[in-house]
Amino acid sequence: MTIRRRRQDAVCERRARSCTVAHLDSGDGSEVSDEFDRIGSVDAMFNAISSLDVVVRPGETALEWPPNHEPICHTDALVAGTHFPAEAPADLIGYRSMVVTMSGLAAMGAAAVSARVSLATPTLSRVWAAQFAGGITRAALDFGLKIVTGDLERGPQTVRVTVHGRVPTGTAIPRSGAKAGDSVYVSGVLGAASLALLGAELAVPPRAALKADTPLRRYWKPTPRVQLGVGLRMLATAAIAVSDGLTADLAHLCKASGVCCDVYLERVPVCQGTTALEAVGASDDYELAFTAPAAAEERLHMLRQQVDVPISRIGIVQANAPGTVRLFDQGVVV
Repeated sequence: MTIRRRRQDAVCERRARSCTVAHLDSGDGSEVSDEFDRIGSVDAMFNAISSLDVVVRPGETALEWPPNHEPICHTDALVAGTHFPAEAPADLIGYRSMVVTMSGLAAMGAAAVSARVSLATPTLSRVWAAQFAGGITRAALDFGLKIVTGDLERGPQTVRVTVHGRVPTGTAIPRSGAKAGDSVYVSGVLGAASLALLGAELAVPPRAALKADTPLRRYWKPTPRVQLGVGLRMLATAAIAVSDGLTADLAHLCKASGVCCDVYLERVPVCQGTTALEAVGASDDYELAFTAPAAAEERLHMLRQQVDVPISRIGIVQANAPGTVRLFDQGVVV
């Protein structure tokens, strides 16, 4: 099975490609019986954890907006066999689905409030459902979200998550605001998740590997840079989550902004075991790439210390050839 990298489309919506899944398993390789009709709804999947105050039940309200704030949403659809291995543990599928969706919200500078979770699957067992709900809940607890239960339907296994957030009116970070002369930045390090994609343990990762800063953890439990995104309001001129790879996502940003950019490979922060050229094309990092004027450099340094996230200045925005990303290695075009 080949896990293909994800493709980012509109800011608030990604359309999933179809994928046929023969059965679900319990995470240990054994096939499980189909209890889809007896479970019946996503809400029922969370019954086992109903004592937690993280799930918003039907009829309750999750979204409350302070004065002078506006709502922001971001939706991701993750398809088994394309965006994650179908045979992977259900709790990891749930956790990953939540946090990668939050990354899109972080790129807009929004504080996450709640997430609506829907599931399509050809078969379902109570064990798998409980594990999946547990992974979703763990992510919600880790990042302070409420869960709004969505739809459960039969079909190719697809997890759809819509994260709702808020920003002070007029402060959302656009994708289309980069200007010639701005510097290009990226958070964290790049290339780790792609190393996990190349490994043999992606579908059955050792739990110990998920507790340390390993490629497997970077793939299954990437950290959405929400605090960084909030701090970038009024500093960044444009931002995007790095899901398809730095080069591809910067091209999206440049096209939306009507500019191009130059990226200097020697400045790109990379994971041990990969090269800068490999890292800028690697998918699934979920770091933030953004642009900011030179006047913001000092405040960005302070923000880096406040949120304890590395921020690297890796390039510059240019006015010509909109949508183009040029790579340089020690001054030579690659």
